[in-house]
Amino acid sequence: MNSDKGIRLHPSIIIEQSVNVLVILFVLFIFAYDSTSYSIYIFLLIIVAIFVSYVIWKKTYIFFKDDELVIERNLLIKSKKTIPYHKIASINVERKVLNRIFGTSALKININSGVNALAPEAVLTFKEDLALKIRAELSNKLFDHEYSKEADDKIESLVHFTFKDIFIHSICGLPTGQSVVGLFFLLYALVSVFFQSSGGVIVPLLIFIITDIIPPIFGVVKYYNFRMYRQGDSIHIQHGMIQTYRSSFKITRINAVCIRQTLLSRLIKKASIELEVVGLSGSDGKKPTVCLLTNVNKIPSILDNLLPEFVYEHATMKQPPAAKYPILLGYSLVAIVAVIITTLSGYSLIDYLLAQERIVETEILMYIPVAISALIVLLLLTCAHLSYNVKEFDMGGNLFTFVNGIVDRETTIINYDRVQVINIASSRIAHHFGLAKCKISLLSSMGERTITSGYFPESELSKIAERIIERISTGEYDYRLNGI
Repeated sequence: MNSDKGIRLHPSIIIEQSVNVLVILFVLFIFAYDSTSYSIYIFLLIIVAIFVSYVIWKKTYIFFKDDELVIERNLLIKSKKTIPYHKIASINVERKVLNRIFGTSALKININSGVNALAPEAVLTFKEDLALKIRAELSNKLFDHEYSKEADDKIESLVHFTFKDIFIHSICGLPTGQSVVGLFFLLYALVSVFFQSSGGVIVPLLIFIITDIIPPIFGVVKYYNFRMYRQGDSIHIQHGMIQTYRSSFKITRINAVCIRQTLLSRLIKKASIELEVVGLSGSDGKKPTVCLLTNVNKIPSILDNLLPEFVYEHATMKQPPAAKYPILLGYSLVAIVAVIITTLSGYSLIDYLLAQERIVETEILMYIPVAISALIVLLLLTCAHLSYNVKEFDMGGNLFTFVNGIVDRETTIINYDRVQVINIASSRIAHHFGLAKCKISLLSSMGERTITSGYFPESELSKIAERIIERISTGEYDYRLNGI
């Protein structure tokens, strides 16, 4: 594909790029309609916003060269963005409501870079048939197989997900903390109704709906018709009900594989698989999902078929008994601070309410801050116990794994060549027992991500850096995999 003559994007982007500004100005125009002076100025601003968007569209040209994509903008300040095809990490096709109205598709071009990880390097909107044609031609340059939408639609998904599976994923895949917050406000609203409290139920009920009801609904809409498969050295995913999404990316662009389990998903023995691929984060800033919640015993088989490059024989290492001491010390310090704050604020609140005659003094009243403090201490000690038992670490020839999470678990499998920075640190008490924590920095879907291990022998954690050095010296290390 070689285009010496530049082509323009679809003119619908004039509306798409200025829609947020137009909505705000239109609302202001309606409210200021009775005031002639203000309404005229707002109307003129609407005209200016549309005109600016038109000029940007008119002066922007796209060139598809043999080896690179070029975006030129001939405004007061001329700009030229060049994206070599070999730097492209993924090509995503997205269709929002406006795209459906105008019959267009948005091509999102991403490179594997941490500089601008959340935003694509280029968003190109064309008529749907032209967008799919361009995507097919670019994909044929990037991947080791021919690509077409028709052939893509005929390939069976590696795992078939029913509407029930998508619904379960949307509910049980929510972070446990988010679910607990929503349930707390629901309970607060129910108690307010039962006791006819003047505090009202509207606000807590709205918080419950925002945290625990709306996200699952959006999840069902987002992951509807979820499909994923592997073809050659590339992975393809597709999903969406109202806003459809298609993406393709090479295996070599994957920086980490995350097997994720929330508390609810652990209770029903299910797990999902997410990837760290720069440029593939969703609009919510989360890691892209390549496998919705499915039975835990199916995960190894799915990894074998979808991502065999991230499968190896595990020799899991648990935290040694001595790790209990630095863990317990850390949680104890937090418990002491929490107890002091709870006790002081609790008794101050009781004194205030007694002075205002809003409550009646009783003997049991004075034990409430003590009970809350005891509950906090018990909760933190439980977290310390789980933190000791949960965290794991192991190394293979090409990969290593960290297991983290007290309530929500995450098993992260990383290739040595994806590592950006290694930081091994040890507190005084941990150093006394020869233990340390390791922080691994790597490019992720959300920019740069840091993964921290538990307390393990410093000599064992140092082997990660030693293994990377060894791969560099033997020529095994592939610098292309870490975004350089």
